[in-house]
Amino acid sequence: MMKMNNVTLRWGLIILAIAAPLLAAGYIHYQRDNFSCESHITIVENHAVVDVLMNFSFNDGSGIYQTTGEYSKENQPPISLSNNVTFDYWREEGRMIMVSSETNELPKVTLPFRLSIPDFFRHRERGIRLQIVPANSASYYFIYKNSPVFYCTKG
Repeated sequence: MMKMNNVTLRWGLIILAIAAPLLAAGYIHYQRDNFSCESHITIVENHAVVDVLMNFSFNDGSGIYQTTGEYSKENQPPISLSNNVTFDYWREEGRMIMVSSETNELPKVTLPFRLSIPDFFRHRERGIRLQIVPANSASYYFIYKNSPVFYCTKG
């Protein structure tokens, strides 16, 4: 009886030793394509300030980008900003390729800072290639053209 329990225990430990790394790898892979994060961005340009809160959600190849905030220019009332972008994404060569499927940028006027924003955020069926690199267990760096553009914390 004791010999049977030892054999069962050994096989149980062997199976556990094999299964644990596989489960951990599966969880890490799942986290790569299923996460959301938030970033607070302030851009100062000449006598104007853009202050926005951005949210990204990634879920198995489909994503949503949402932003709300204000554009303030010296001696003028602030203008409310918002944008919702739905997109598809995939990974290639260590980078995330995102292609917008729908955008809803408000207000529908051209503000000076928008001229430097990639088309992905403003127009349908436009793409962007980013590196999204974990900074730690609760945040990511979004890197565009080899430069970090913002820091995003898990929501």
